[in-house]
Amino acid sequence: MATPERVSFRLETAGLGSRFTAQLIDSLALSAILTALGFASFGLGVVLGNPGPAVLAFFLLGFVAFWAYWIVPEALWAGKSLGKLALQLRVVDVRGGPVTAGQAIVRNLFRIVDFLPVYYAAGAIAIFVSARNQRLGDMVAGTIVVRDRAAVRLADLKTQPAAAAADTARPSAGPRHRLEPALRRFVVAYAQRRQFLPPPHREALARQVEPALRKVLPQVVAAGGPLAALDQLADEQL
Repeated sequence: MATPERVSFRLETAGLGSRFTAQLIDSLALSAILTALGFASFGLGVVLGNPGPAVLAFFLLGFVAFWAYWIVPEALWAGKSLGKLALQLRVVDVRGGPVTAGQAIVRNLFRIVDFLPVYYAAGAIAIFVSARNQRLGDMVAGTIVVRDRAAVRLADLKTQPAAAAADTARPSAGPRHRLEPALRRFVVAYAQRRQFLPPPHREALARQVEPALRKVLPQVVAAGGPLAALDQLADEQL
């Protein structure tokens, strides 16, 4: 991934193994939902004394529940289903931005194609041969599945004291600052991808624009370094 200023951002795409495990968790959860609907429909049939309406209700609610389970969480829950949450995965746009509702709908409707001929065989082959580990639905929708790593981990704090000190020294966000167009585009791109970047990469990016950051936030740069200033400007974009 790259910003208009040609600064590259690396997103770690999820492989076939982690995606299959997440898919298995989702399939089990969906099976539990459909089973519960089946019992509820059976109970309705007993109460009504007529299984016809209960069977019809089961198929209609089951159809809605099946597609809603895949589409709604990804569209409204930052690209995560239950299985992806458990495996720390998420769906994002191929450019690194958040997935849209339209993309979530398209990629999940294409599950029918990815499922062929038996249990996601076509999708598995597509993931295996794709440079970005995309199944067919991802290719059509323009999405990828990435590992959702924390921006700062305990190990990073132990090995990157400078980054930790910069974050600690960062003052609370104040009013928005007026930025030059090039710097503003850089800051917006950084804010969108910050959670995927390890501290060393964040430090390197901040140093690339340190002269511009010193013009906007000289005191913050002096106290906490360029990363503290870049993070403060990124917070203002949220």
